[in-house]
Amino acid sequence: MTGIILFAIGVSFCLVIFGVPVLRRTLVSKGIYDNPNERSSHSRPTPRGGGIVVLLSIALSLTILWGSNILLPDGLMIVLVLACSLGLVSWIDDLCRISALIRLLCQVVTVATVTYFYPTYAIGALPFLPEWVALLTVATAWIWFINLYNFMDGIDGMTGVETVSICIGLTLLTLTGILADDIIPPLAIIGATALAFLYWNWSPAKIFLGDVGSIPLGFLLGWFILKAANDGAFVVALIIPGYYLADATITLARRAIRGAPVWQAHREHFYQKPITYGIAHQRIMLRIILTNLVLIVTAVWLVSINAWLGIAVAVITICALLWNLSQLRS
Repeated sequence: MTGIILFAIGVSFCLVIFGVPVLRRTLVSKGIYDNPNERSSHSRPTPRGGGIVVLLSIALSLTILWGSNILLPDGLMIVLVLACSLGLVSWIDDLCRISALIRLLCQVVTVATVTYFYPTYAIGALPFLPEWVALLTVATAWIWFINLYNFMDGIDGMTGVETVSICIGLTLLTLTGILADDIIPPLAIIGATALAFLYWNWSPAKIFLGDVGSIPLGFLLGWFILKAANDGAFVVALIIPGYYLADATITLARRAIRGAPVWQAHREHFYQKPITYGIAHQRIMLRIILTNLVLIVTAVWLVSINAWLGIAVAVITICALLWNLSQLRS
């Protein structure tokens, strides 16, 4: 069984490492670029759509595990199929923009499908709420997570780093006994795929993920976070992606308060502000990597000692990063 798991992980990694250059040449030949504009954080046309290889690699490798009777979390394959459907809609959006309402409706349908067939995940994550309130709250939070994962994919390496961080954090939680170890193989596959893509997406990026990658990844990882919350790790499930949650939520709340369209592209996220002063993408990403490492250690180790202390350290760490990014000038 271990050999099959390692094989599947290797397949996902190699498909991205060797598949991205092939896909990139195709995208270039078709003229599928992300052209820079006043809201962009990049300065030159870059092919977008790398998420095609990422999603296909994850789907193929998870199917290998499923076909080999490897124990996987209940419902994962349904979530994978729905993630692929979101990927298809997102690819159409990458090619010829479709309305925000249609995109949102597709996300609502996929999230509603999972919560309908597996309501215990939502109810177990929020057992202190009436069932219908728990279902509605979880569905709303999940849809928000899908979109913030897309909103935060704005500079080189961002989504790859966050995906690897979440996969590592949740995997380490299995070593403490908080989470079941059936999540390790799929998280290892997703993490290996993201790491391979990071090779091509690290600054200066050779290719962008595109909505076809960020939306399905947000959906998949949102499900794993929901599963962690259902298994009793509610606090740590929020701490691990804490920076993403804070940056996106604060930024979009500010835009909503002043009446700016929250669905439009912009350069107001905390991680985008230093770009306007010429700060290299790598310098920003290194700060985020360090912050994520602190959040992982806090979630895995400190929360088990004292939950309130862990929450306090996580909040202070995130606030320190947001403040540093807002003040970074040179």
